[in-house]
Amino acid sequence: MQVGYLVDHDEFIPTVARWHHDEWAYLRPGDSVEVREVRITRLRECCGNRAIPTVVIAFADSTLLGSAMLIPHDMDTRMELSPWLAGVFVAPDHRGRGVGAAMVRRIIDDATALGVRRLHLYTPSAQHFYSRLGWSLGHSHTH
Repeated sequence: MQVGYLVDHDEFIPTVARWHHDEWAYLRPGDSVEVREVRITRLRECCGNRAIPTVVIAFADSTLLGSAMLIPHDMDTRMELSPWLAGVFVAPDHRGRGVGAAMVRRIIDDATALGVRRLHLYTPSAQHFYSRLGWSLGHSHTH
């Protein structure tokens, strides 16, 4: 398994866009399947390389395993908090193998290299996963 930047593997952008739509469309009720191109455009805009924003992916050969993002804002109601770990998704067939943890570590490493001392996270359903990785109940990771 390798962890790299989506910008270097843009053939995976449509798959990541579909994953994000299927997993989190309920958070953006105005979005629909018809606006898939909007999601693809958003991802392209986030495709940095050790920058904010950026998207990292995990892959093996030509198989995409998962994705994660480092973005400036993730909650309209908490604009004072920045940056955020967001969009962590592992393909169902590849869960439980350390893929998510490897991507989160890459995001933390990149954030640290950028001088970020506190990284924020909103997760309504995966608190246990993140607490095992050292995240505190306040949904942040301090270096």
